[in-house]
Amino acid sequence: MSRSRAFHRFHRWTAKLRRRSLRNALPEPREGELQAIYPKQAVRCREWQRDQLKDLLEPEGLETAS
Repeated sequence: MSRSRAFHRFHRWTAKLRRRSLRNALPEPREGELQAIYPKQAVRCREWQRDQLKDLLEPEGLETAS
């Protein structure tokens, strides 16, 4: 391998390592990467609370109609 080719390969490799470390340090998602907006447990808890509130606020008309 020629000297200049090895030189360029080395610099490409170090740039790749630098990009990887920067990507890992950034908290924001990368382009094209899907991430959940909310954790699953939080969504389940919120939906359960909504369901409970809905049950509490429903009119009692269902029991009197029968």
